[in-house]
Amino acid sequence: NNVDAVLRSNTYSDCPELYKCPITTEIMKDPVTAEDGYTYERSAISEWFKDNDTSPMTNIRLECKKLIPNYSLKGAIQEWKDLNN
Repeated sequence: NNVDAVLRSNTYSDCPELYKCPITTEIMKDPVTAEDGYTYERSAISEWFKDNDTSPMTNIRLECKKLIPNYSLKGAIQEWKDLNN
């Protein structure tokens, strides 16, 4: 059904979990990897770091708050979106 397809593509209910930020549970637009090895939406992890010096996933203290862009994941997410829109 076309209506179901449109609703599904707008909500991305079938989106791979890997494409979702573990903080927001939303599909990432600007995925970045933190020192803990996890990838987050840049705005979400930046906000987290304002009040925390730990990993939101492991609760282990992080020595460095440097964020590394995850271009591979960003490309995969965009490709998935293009195929599912």
